[in-house]
Amino acid sequence: MLRIRPHSLAKGLYAGIRCFSSPTRRQLIPVHISGQGNGTVQTITVPGKPFKFSTDAYTMMDGNESHPSPIIYSLASLSSCNQVTGSVVANELGIVIGGWLVTVEGKLPTAVFLEGEKGNPNWESVALKVQVQSNLMGDHDPKFQHFAAEVERRCPMTALFKRSGMQYTSEWINKPLQ
Repeated sequence: MLRIRPHSLAKGLYAGIRCFSSPTRRQLIPVHISGQGNGTVQTITVPGKPFKFSTDAYTMMDGNESHPSPIIYSLASLSSCNQVTGSVVANELGIVIGGWLVTVEGKLPTAVFLEGEKGNPNWESVALKVQVQSNLMGDHDPKFQHFAAEVERRCPMTALFKRSGMQYTSEWINKPLQ
């Protein structure tokens, strides 16, 4: 099991991290969404794509919980982005990947968000746990450790959470291929 240490802005997260990358060939993925709704329900569409999804709020926020909340989608983005990035990295490193089981737990304080207190409405903490099947030999295999670190380095959602200043932890577990 590989554990990545917690990160915090207060502990100098930006030390040694370049704010902008400068690859020889810069490519950007254009992302555009549109949201429309009433009350706490919003339907999000992606122009030019056939899919859409809806969000709603928890009942404690005067929502009806008829759809996942934006809070849930934020953690889902972290989970799925690690899997997508992991698939890309595994392919580059020649690692055979099987099934994934990714869980994310977060603690979101409500004092600022719901009660209007001064401060930061951000997550207090988020813990990511990744179990991935691979052709590598256990969690201590240097190639698996490199794989996990590289996924976390390259995943945009991981960077967003880590650099936001909240307590972030992750645990990567290598499972045998089945």
